[in-house]
Amino acid sequence: MAIANYTDLKASVVDWMARSDLTGNAADFITLAEARLNRLLEVVATTANLTGVSSSNVVSIASLQVVDPVSLYLTAFEKEYFVPQSALGTFYEQNTPNLPNNWAIEGSNIRFDCPLDIPYPIRFTYQGRFALSDAVPTNEFLTNNPDLYLAAAMVWGCGYVKDQAGNTWKAMLDEFTAEVRSNNAQKKRSQLRTDPMLRRRGYNYTTDIST
Repeated sequence: MAIANYTDLKASVVDWMARSDLTGNAADFITLAEARLNRLLEVVATTANLTGVSSSNVVSIASLQVVDPVSLYLTAFEKEYFVPQSALGTFYEQNTPNLPNNWAIEGSNIRFDCPLDIPYPIRFTYQGRFALSDAVPTNEFLTNNPDLYLAAAMVWGCGYVKDQAGNTWKAMLDEFTAEVRSNNAQKKRSQLRTDPMLRRRGYNYTTDIST
């Protein structure tokens, strides 16, 4: 079974446990698994599909675990429009409903520079904590590491039913987590750039001139 989203992950947990009576518990296992992932791993790139409210210039993101917003797109007339982010208070707010030109984060809301003239579909991308839900069905980490996500949830599932297989899943979880952390560290090292001053050939530390 492919694990592409939150629904797939819940179904896979139930399938691997061979316990159809735990269908309603799978969401809890995933939530508990994500609590551990949030402690061990960095923020994850996530896309949330939201819907604006006509005649309102705010959209709630209280249910999202946003750390850093990245981008926002509105869909209108079958086209996506990029809306740039600005700092709160740096743009003029209009009273006439329209297609917005700016947005900012205000507490647990996205605030536009004008009320929306229609309930625009919104694609909001951000760096955030692990927190899958029906509203946020997938993230970059689940796409790239479905095995780790499943193992993390299965540890809690096995613990719930007191299944000794939980030890096997825990071993896999620890192994997969170590691999991901190692890969992330390697990516960071590869992105480092040496200061150009340190690459100057023949640098004379006494006279501070190139020779």
